[in-house]
Amino acid sequence: MFSPRTPSTRARSSPYTPSGVTPRAQNRRVSNIFTPKGRQSSLTQKGIPNRSLQTSQLIEETEGYRIEGFGTPLPVLITEALALADKHTEITVKIDQSGWAWLVGGRKLFVWRYKGGQSTRTVFCKELTLPPSDLAHNADRVCVIPSVTDNQSASCIAVSPEGIVRYWPNIAYEGSSTEISAELRGDECASVVNFEPFGCLLATTTSSLVLLLPMSGQNTLTCHPLKGSQGMFSGIGRRMSSFIFGASTLQPSGAPLQAIVCGKCEDEDERSFFVLSGTQFQKWNISQPITEKLFYQIDVERMFREFLSKKVWNQDSRQLTQLKTWLLDMQPTQHGVVFLGAGVNMDVDLTVYFGLAFLDTDINGTPNELESLMILEHQDVYSEDFEYSLQKHRLLLADPRSTTAYIYDREHVLFVPGPSTEVINLQQPGGHILGAGTSDGVGVFFSGSMGLFSISTPQRQEISIMEEPVQDMTTADMSVLTASHAKMQELSMSEDRTARLKSAFIATMRGNIAAAQATIEELFPLDEVSTDLDQTVVSLDKDLVDDFPASDPRWAESRQDATSSTTSLIIINQLNDKLRAHEYVINFLKKMNLWEQLKQVTVRGTRMLTRHVMCEHAEKLQAAIALRQLHGEFSGIVDAAIKKVLEQRQDVNVSHNLTPQDVFYREVSRIQEVMECLLEYQEEVLLADVTVTEILTVIISINTIVEEMLHKALQYRQTKSAMYDCEAPEEENPEYIPWTSTGGDRGVRTLLLKQFNTTMEMVLPEVRDTEGLEKIYRQLASIADIILDGYVGQLESLKVKANRQQHYNELQRRYEQDRQQLIMPLMEGKQYELAASLAEKYYDFEILIQLCEVSDNTDRIEKYLRQFSDKGFANYLYTWYMKEGKRGKLLALPISQQRELGKFLQKEDIKTLSWLHNIQTDNFSKAHLTLLELARMEQGSLSKKKTLLSLSKLAGLAADPDNGDIDSNILDINEEQELIAHQQQLPALVIENLKMEPDNMAVLSPVQLIELYISGTNIDATEYDFKKALDLLRYIDKTDQTVDYESLRMHIWAQSILRDSWQQDDSVDVMEAIMNTVFFKTVDLAYKEGVDVKTFMPGLKSILNCEELGDLKDSASFQYLIQAGYEHIGQVL
Repeated sequence: MFSPRTPSTRARSSPYTPSGVTPRAQNRRVSNIFTPKGRQSSLTQKGIPNRSLQTSQLIEETEGYRIEGFGTPLPVLITEALALADKHTEITVKIDQSGWAWLVGGRKLFVWRYKGGQSTRTVFCKELTLPPSDLAHNADRVCVIPSVTDNQSASCIAVSPEGIVRYWPNIAYEGSSTEISAELRGDECASVVNFEPFGCLLATTTSSLVLLLPMSGQNTLTCHPLKGSQGMFSGIGRRMSSFIFGASTLQPSGAPLQAIVCGKCEDEDERSFFVLSGTQFQKWNISQPITEKLFYQIDVERMFREFLSKKVWNQDSRQLTQLKTWLLDMQPTQHGVVFLGAGVNMDVDLTVYFGLAFLDTDINGTPNELESLMILEHQDVYSEDFEYSLQKHRLLLADPRSTTAYIYDREHVLFVPGPSTEVINLQQPGGHILGAGTSDGVGVFFSGSMGLFSISTPQRQEISIMEEPVQDMTTADMSVLTASHAKMQELSMSEDRTARLKSAFIATMRGNIAAAQATIEELFPLDEVSTDLDQTVVSLDKDLVDDFPASDPRWAESRQDATSSTTSLIIINQLNDKLRAHEYVINFLKKMNLWEQLKQVTVRGTRMLTRHVMCEHAEKLQAAIALRQLHGEFSGIVDAAIKKVLEQRQDVNVSHNLTPQDVFYREVSRIQEVMECLLEYQEEVLLADVTVTEILTVIISINTIVEEMLHKALQYRQTKSAMYDCEAPEEENPEYIPWTSTGGDRGVRTLLLKQFNTTMEMVLPEVRDTEGLEKIYRQLASIADIILDGYVGQLESLKVKANRQQHYNELQRRYEQDRQQLIMPLMEGKQYELAASLAEKYYDFEILIQLCEVSDNTDRIEKYLRQFSDKGFANYLYTWYMKEGKRGKLLALPISQQRELGKFLQKEDIKTLSWLHNIQTDNFSKAHLTLLELARMEQGSLSKKKTLLSLSKLAGLAADPDNGDIDSNILDINEEQELIAHQQQLPALVIENLKMEPDNMAVLSPVQLIELYISGTNIDATEYDFKKALDLLRYIDKTDQTVDYESLRMHIWAQSILRDSWQQDDSVDVMEAIMNTVFFKTVDLAYKEGVDVKTFMPGLKSILNCEELGDLKDSASFQYLIQAGYEHIGQVL
């Protein structure tokens, strides 16, 4: 459809990181970093509010449009969902003007706040599960209903294509959903829209309508099918239209739905909505009690054809036989609706014209023609496949009161600020538009590459004064120039380097770049290394943020400098002026090429990057602005704290003309002092004779004040981080300790930890109602978030410093300890979502695992395994399961984790589980080897070793038969099992004498077994025992240097000889006496078993020389009998 004009230079950056400006963008006419508010342009005055600069990120600007990042940074869950989605998963997004947005991919629904609240710092994001469906889900079938009382909570209705309705009364509690069927009778749900105060409207693809009604105070809803009224006068408008203007066929049942939009909500008892169905337009009304009425149905396409034919070709539509028209989409306006239409007259050419057709629905009766038709400058060419792509075009109206419109498809946006049009081409990888909506009077879009971004008309007040001639500045911009010519001369001639730098800054602001450049070159010559540049710059910036109001006569006595960064008499405006002046200073330093030269200064007794100190000044301004905005609501507490601050400042005298507030808010660089005084005031209240209710009120109020101050400061630090970036080697950067994370007795971190504990001990036990508890826990979570965020920044700055490793380790230990102490109370209070939010952000895997265990949520475990795959979550989870004895859960992890789990289980101390994992993954060869290794290592339990060997053998038999190593291993297993059998056959008396249990024996070596069989412990040893001992010799490794094989063999035979006395008895036959000895019985047993006796028996000479036999070897009787026995055996063989 769209043919983009010549593309302009772009300055893109990631939507998932704090906003930044590329070098190319810095050279352009506009820079979002230095944008002052100034005086609003006529466009802003007509209803488009000036959005917060804290969420602005300039992406592209031309003369016709401005594209900038919108809203808070995308939550991690959203970026993960986009990164992990495969190409077959359809991703759709819906953006609601209430500040909520939602993304749908597969069966997952992510809902988040893209507008930051006043009392919360974290971006709320919730993952929900959609109803099951065989068809693809879509964000159009989801409706988030904001809470009336809390902008951080909402309910949600999601409908599957088949009509299964899932309702969450509060999206913070996923498990509280209920489910019903809308009874669509085969129709497919196309859209669900918010129709408060009556619930939601469900429209099917065939234009059937159902009202979804959540029941107040109940976890349920009802479905109410809508049908047109059948009263006496129903359809009268339709009949009159037909009578006057010709036949208008009633819309047939089942016409395709084009659009459904809601009218203005002016009355709680009734509200209208409009349906574009095929060629027909319907106006409906619903009133209390739930009663629907179809006011009229008209052929709006006929009206469009008539207007288009007259406006473009100046003919009657009935004369244009080849005129083809389409109505594509519809949006509500202040007095009715506007349609996006297109048409081509193929009698003339193939040019396709586009138009916005306005219909007034506020008139009495039925409209009989369009109010107006605006033909767009943009055109296209008709082709065969044109209609298919045309149906994908959608219309977005920036504001019902304006004519600014957007026509878009997945790849292009047609921006219509008026009759002229601008085409914006978003055709790049990941740049497809996934959803759109409106917020703050501008169109907001979502793409995979840019996240949320808005398209608007360039506004003059957003033009940096550093890029514009001085005569174009507004009066507000000139506030920083309040210095006379004489004073400028005095500043430029001063010996104070800060004063001279200030004169250069003011000269630049006035457009006198040459004079400013000359002063800079004189102060900081290029051929010299400046030693005081950093301190001079910091002093200039500090002077500006602590400046006196120039136009306030009450400060005349205090002012020592005729220059000023603010001319306002109102404190909040003074603070905003100072913030703007600070950003001008940053711009000035960059323009004068001083920014890149900045290095470090000493602050609070430690070295700190100069740019971090500059950022700190702006953060304190934001904290002061936040405090001032809350001052009226908590005036008693804030005034008491301010009084304490001024009493503690020895160098401050409050003039009788000035209030303590004037004095306090003037010196912004010391704003943190008020937090200590707030806690001192709280301590006084705790010690005073007051009621519990008063104590609770004070603590909760101070929590709100401190939280909001620091939240605004940290929000500025994160969203404006790119402004303070500088190309510098990381190893040269000192440790970063932000003012919001200082330690010591009076440090902000210390104060926050103290306040956290005070709230836990004093407030929580006294609060009983659920709503009150939730509020307290949200405060605790926010305070914890601020504390932990400071730790993270400090630790990051120490990562690359090898010489500070010990300090890093100590800080990491304190961080982990505080993290546990800050998040665990949320767990104990069953605030699982708050605990999960913090644990996910700060990687407290212990808490995340416990959360999943408490809820028995395996899906969440799988999500964390994916989400933190690069953070070591898997190994932490495996170790935790092992520590807690949950081995079954470890092995039941999803298939996607099997590879990582396999690596983990190879550790020496947990190999006992790895074989089970191998079996589970059908890796029988690996299981066989692991079991065999475990069996060989097993020494404590004979029965366990026997089992391991048996399992290893089974796994080997189940493995690939072509693996030759397995056959060899099975032979080794058989030998090991035989050795075990020998141990199990030890005589019961031996086992008893050794105080061993037959079923719980340790594993004995072959040498140990031999000794048990032949030693004196085996009192009743027979030839069988000695034969077993000799058999055990084959398990001895002859190459083992620790065992003398022959000596051991001789030892066995010697012990068998010593079992008899070998005294010759004349009454007994010699051969009988020989055969009754254990020695020869053993030989005879071996002979009967088929053993080669010649090699089995020791040599006769060896026996006669065996020292182990002692005196026996010298006995004539022994020598006679042993020799006779050998002679007999020799004859037999």
